[in-house]
Amino acid sequence: MAEIILEAADIKKSFTQPDRERLVILQDLCLRVERGSVVAVTGASGSGKSTLLHLLGSLDVPDSGRVCFAGDDIAAFDRRRLAAYRNRDIGFVFQFHYLMPELTVVENVAAPILIRAFRRREATAVASELLAAVGLGSKLQAMPYQLSGGEKQRAAIARSLVNGPRLLLADEPTGSLDWKTGESVFAVFKRLIRERELSAVIATHNPQLAEMCDRKYLLHGGKLEEI
Repeated sequence: MAEIILEAADIKKSFTQPDRERLVILQDLCLRVERGSVVAVTGASGSGKSTLLHLLGSLDVPDSGRVCFAGDDIAAFDRRRLAAYRNRDIGFVFQFHYLMPELTVVENVAAPILIRAFRRREATAVASELLAAVGLGSKLQAMPYQLSGGEKQRAAIARSLVNGPRLLLADEPTGSLDWKTGESVFAVFKRLIRERELSAVIATHNPQLAEMCDRKYLLHGGKLEEI
């Protein structure tokens, strides 16, 4: 039986609108992610895909229900364990790369492990290896403005892997790219997931990208339906 790396059970999430009415985004939502699998979550804009990823990554908390990582309820984590979950167990990839313009590409990728008090030489070595893995081995000293859109997103993927996470959460990782470039970037993304035996949940509008994943879900009416 496959190991479940991430499970969301009976999740409800709502927000207060300006008129003080509660807007329910997620309702009795359930999701199980097997270790080593790539899961796509599709749905219309405003359906709650980003909200779901935020809850899975503990960037927000549900009104009710639970999110479990490797069998442990993250709501029970103390501050130190929660920080480790966000910073080490999970890698985040967003639609926009968010590279710091004043840093070189290798410095951008190394930044998360430098925060953990790694020596600069060690951090740079890890970042350089990952940049080579995404095809940017010749761009280590380049500045972000010197990269194409696809190259920037590949650098962002390398950065998401630098702390050695077990789970990747990606919010429209190719949404800012044209289809051809996006397909190339996603192929790199998926190859690294397979090579490193990771798991991933990807929110996307792109049906072709969703078809490249192991499981596909439609988020509609606050719930997930496998498609």
